[in-house]
Amino acid sequence: MPILSLTLILALSGDLYDGVPLTVNRDPSQVPESRADWLLEAPATEPLTVRTILPASGSPDVLLLFEDGLTDSLGDGLLEQWIADMTLEGVSTEVLEVSYAEPTEIRGYLQGRYAEDGIEGALLIGNLPVPWSALDNAYLDEGEQFPSDYFYMDLDGLWDDLWIGYPSEGRPGTDGMYDTWRDELDPEIYVARIRVDNLQETGDPIDLLDAYLQRNHDWRTLPPSEPPVALCYVDDDWAAWGTSYRNAMLTLYDDVVLVDDPDSTNGTDYLYQRLPGDWEWISPYVHSSPLIHQWSPGPSTHWFQIVPAEPQARFYNLFACSNARFTTASNMGGVYTFSTSTGLASVGSTKSGSMLGFAQFYYPMGQGSSIGEAYMSWWDSIAGDGLTPYELSWHLGMVLLGDPTLVPAMHMLGIGGGTSPGAAGPELRPSMNPCSGTVSFTVTGDVAGPLFLYDLGGRLAASAPLSGGGCTLDVSGLEPGVYLARAGSGARFATAPLVVSR
Repeated sequence: MPILSLTLILALSGDLYDGVPLTVNRDPSQVPESRADWLLEAPATEPLTVRTILPASGSPDVLLLFEDGLTDSLGDGLLEQWIADMTLEGVSTEVLEVSYAEPTEIRGYLQGRYAEDGIEGALLIGNLPVPWSALDNAYLDEGEQFPSDYFYMDLDGLWDDLWIGYPSEGRPGTDGMYDTWRDELDPEIYVARIRVDNLQETGDPIDLLDAYLQRNHDWRTLPPSEPPVALCYVDDDWAAWGTSYRNAMLTLYDDVVLVDDPDSTNGTDYLYQRLPGDWEWISPYVHSSPLIHQWSPGPSTHWFQIVPAEPQARFYNLFACSNARFTTASNMGGVYTFSTSTGLASVGSTKSGSMLGFAQFYYPMGQGSSIGEAYMSWWDSIAGDGLTPYELSWHLGMVLLGDPTLVPAMHMLGIGGGTSPGAAGPELRPSMNPCSGTVSFTVTGDVAGPLFLYDLGGRLAASAPLSGGGCTLDVSGLEPGVYLARAGSGARFATAPLVVSR
């Protein structure tokens, strides 16, 4: 695993903002939508209602907040399979559907659940409320307005709307965008989004969501056969920092390929030679808009070229201005994550700027943290002592797209997940999953004793003796939901999630 320590990387990194060019949108024809533009397409707000779809047993670690009615559209058993996968990895979840309320109501709900249950994170799934901010960029001679999901992570800081337009314009009042930040600004929870309704140019949104949940399961349970390799692809303006960027990634991956020669980095090379490569993680460093990468000397890479290029990467860190502006239709962060056949998660910004201080992000993942936990750790390193104008200008648009409970190093570290094909040890397999009525189990390996079926609270729900390497259970009287089957005892046992369908 990683050969460079966090202490060494931090010693080499120096001042995060010293001379590093801000990644910006250099194409005037690619100006992102304003909040006023976004409001024309956004649903009308209504009072907050919260409906429980799948309750947690005890206090949940993560809340899954779905757009109202969205869970009914998912493929049969996909939601339950997802919950089972997280449960087997020790992550307790609660599934809810919420109305399209004001962001302050969503934040208030998260504040209450954090105080009552100590939740660690939340995932917003579907078209859900968007908090917006406006600031005078400390690096640019202009103001910016942008979605700012960090509002949902910082649960005790004061976010105020004190100005109309940008503070520099000197017009006191309110315009629906946060422009002043005070008091404790470090994060309490991690927050991520899954939004596919505005990616319809790449496929039917429900099909995209179903496919995402299925490959999420496949990745967790079928580890890759080859050691993972990451790509650090640094365009001209940041070539001087390429080695330090790669060094940070080496705290997660043992093998990181650095491409930072100004004569080598260009749109043709990236699209046709690099993007289709067998990478686990890709980090492009490039000026961008929500819809294109603006390489030097070119050509630009457009959103509609991504899926046909057939990228193989699972994860992305998009050092690419506004590439993760999830309010923009066909935004590249969404396309990389939800429209490709392999994407699982990405971090990026909804405005100019991106991530810096990369070691604080990659190092925790190299030690087995989830991408959500690592993202929160990075934010804590940035906002732990407040947010300066430089930090606001670089980072306040940062968002995490995809499932935050994924652990990028799980297969490398041998934690969680399923058993790879051909691996030693007993295996337990249900004949149908999801199931209803009766279900048969087969057990491979030398396993003795009965099979027990537990609910997520650890309560025994059913049992049956094993005979001839299997058994049959009647689950017709059980409540729909996720259960855990276990056969054997001591060191010789096998487990499997079982979904009892509605």
